[in-house]
Amino acid sequence: MTETAATVWIPADRLRAEVVRLLVAAGLTEADARTVAESMVEASLRGVDSHGVAALGTYLRRLRAGATNPRPQVRIVRSGPAYILVDGDNGLGAIAGTFAMDKAIAGCRQTGIFLALCMNNTTLGAAFYYARMAALQGLIGITLSNAPPSMAPWGGRRPLLGTNPLSIAVPRREGEPIILDMATSAAAKSKIYLAREKGMPIPEGWALDPEGRPTTDPEKALKGLLMPLGGPKGYGLSLCIDLLTGALSGGGCMDKVASLHHGLDRGQNVSFLLAAIDPDLFAGRDRFLAEVEEVVAKVHGCPPAADSPGVFLPGELEARTRQERLERGIPIPAKVAAEIRQEAAAIGVEVDWT
Repeated sequence: MTETAATVWIPADRLRAEVVRLLVAAGLTEADARTVAESMVEASLRGVDSHGVAALGTYLRRLRAGATNPRPQVRIVRSGPAYILVDGDNGLGAIAGTFAMDKAIAGCRQTGIFLALCMNNTTLGAAFYYARMAALQGLIGITLSNAPPSMAPWGGRRPLLGTNPLSIAVPRREGEPIILDMATSAAAKSKIYLAREKGMPIPEGWALDPEGRPTTDPEKALKGLLMPLGGPKGYGLSLCIDLLTGALSGGGCMDKVASLHHGLDRGQNVSFLLAAIDPDLFAGRDRFLAEVEEVVAKVHGCPPAADSPGVFLPGELEARTRQERLERGIPIPAKVAAEIRQEAAAIGVEVDWT
């Protein structure tokens, strides 16, 4: 473990164990704590820091305030040959999400496609994690989730829609899957929180201040509006994801989803959709994987544009970051570490990452 003036670097195994220890102290079972810790550390390993261990302080605060249920009784409330509807009982989303994707992976071996809808959860975390679960088993994985309002419909100025992420993971014959992981806003709101914690500006085009002017100040951005990805296209995607998750599950849409960071007097009420598709029941596994590798070869063989560092597959840069961080450790900014220490102290647990 090494430390700089602004960052502590912690080996992944050590960090995973520490997250488990803190979540158990906050009231989770050992099994649930391991499930949540695995999703958070995997996000941090891949450089999706805003949805990784940086969120731990917020999780601990919600658990301590009673806004998130530490011992959820995740249950299937409706099911059929190729679907389930899951009630997450206001627990951390990784618990219901992992449960649901495990069911989808098993179910799609028989039906070709299996759909799991989950309602009544705290945030899902990194959407790629669940899609990747399926892809590592040779299946196509899909994740959609709604989120609290932070973005206006195109042409409006009132926040009604969330950053509503989506992820698609496609298996390959060897190595990491192809993984698309994106918010439908110009940036995930958690990235703005992380920039604020690091004391850094955000890129222009991510957000508007409360007066509707472009801003690079994360504090003003958090009081204002996020911009949709690609203008009206991002707005349309966000709206449809809200309907496919919150409306279809019965959990609710738009302002029926509460903030992760504020409003600690109630559950967050996040809904998400998880799907697994078995290519063996369609084109056939060998033919599908052969086509995937042909696509990969063509992408890698594409000549780079001027001043381009190269052409990469979705998720390829994150896979490189994962390998680097497995070797060096995961960076935890000093402000994030301080927040975690403060929340841990509130539940009587000492954290020393120096």
